[in-house]
Amino acid sequence: MLARGRVVVGVVACALPGIAAATAPGERRPSTRAFARMAGARDLALGVGALTCVKERTQDAEWVGMGAAVDLVDGVALLLTRGLPGRARLTGLVAFSAGVIGLVAARALADERAALEAAPDEI
Repeated sequence: MLARGRVVVGVVACALPGIAAATAPGERRPSTRAFARMAGARDLALGVGALTCVKERTQDAEWVGMGAAVDLVDGVALLLTRGLPGRARLTGLVAFSAGVIGLVAARALADERAALEAAPDEI
């Protein structure tokens, strides 16, 4: 679900950067739309990578964990940077929350993989 959400966010940010820029910090300028497209491409790549690896059951925890790390950094940056508008704080809270959920999901995937590797015939 996190990976699918990341893909949707990435596609929207790349295709409709004005919508994504509306939640970004700072003034609405062409540079903000360009940044939205760049961040959208990152989210799209991380989302597709996670979806592919979860489906194939290879490196799934790693891809989900990378997405979680990115979300945590985005969230902390938006929450701790002074002078940002309220919409940026809300976006930061959502990003940080997604990062925490992603870390929990990555840990669960890693634990599931370890259990399968330890006793493949029992599960």
